[in-house]
Amino acid sequence: MKIICVMNLKGGTGKTVTADNLAAILADLHGKRVLLIDADHQGNTSSFFRWEEGATLRDILTGDAEPYWRESVQTTGILNLDMIPADISLAELDASPYFDPKRLWRLRYFLMAAREDNVYDYVVIDMPPAFSLAARAALAAADEVIVPIKLDAFSVKGMAELLRQLRSMERVNPGLTLAGVLITMWRNIDVVHQAEEILRSSRDLKVFQTTIRRTDRVDESTFQRQPLHIYSPRSAASIDYQQFVAEYLLGGRENG
Repeated sequence: MKIICVMNLKGGTGKTVTADNLAAILADLHGKRVLLIDADHQGNTSSFFRWEEGATLRDILTGDAEPYWRESVQTTGILNLDMIPADISLAELDASPYFDPKRLWRLRYFLMAAREDNVYDYVVIDMPPAFSLAARAALAAADEVIVPIKLDAFSVKGMAELLRQLRSMERVNPGLTLAGVLITMWRNIDVVHQAEEILRSSRDLKVFQTTIRRTDRVDESTFQRQPLHIYSPRSAASIDYQQFVAEYLLGGRENG
């Protein structure tokens, strides 16, 4: 079971869209057993998959969830894809003046139990745009990080800080690696080409060959609450996300 965090400290990079479509494509098109975790208190992934009630990530981190991990997992309506949702109550953990160090490790123990039961092939975690308690708990449990990035000066500059923070987490989780950077909202204009060239020339970064083209179908799919391969299978972004997942699986020596 591989645990993947989809993360960027800057908003507006396609982080949630990437996490949701990665998880849905792995489950629906590749037959992988996937658990999708919403670690962002905004709860956009939870809303996308129409969560209404039940245990959340906050309950797991505080120890308030049922002791058996299976009882905290919810279905999404997509075959092979389950979810652990989140809502605004997750932010309360960062506002609390009392820090319980056990909260940093509870998600890791939760996922270790799932790994021992061999129920999932992949866990995909939609991360918040900050190093919150939930983010650190997810990184403490994860195997690797995928970084969606929109090619503008602010995002490229912010990569250095994100990499610094990830390196700091290696003291807690020495096995954590950067799977790669995924270029999103790509457009055929000079400034994007220039930024892409700079990004790909960096020796410190692995950049996926696949880029996700900008299309209005992405926004439409979020309103319809459907993954792109279901809502608009022939759209540019849908084709690109499917190609990205295929590239990711080949990079992990899987043939999907």
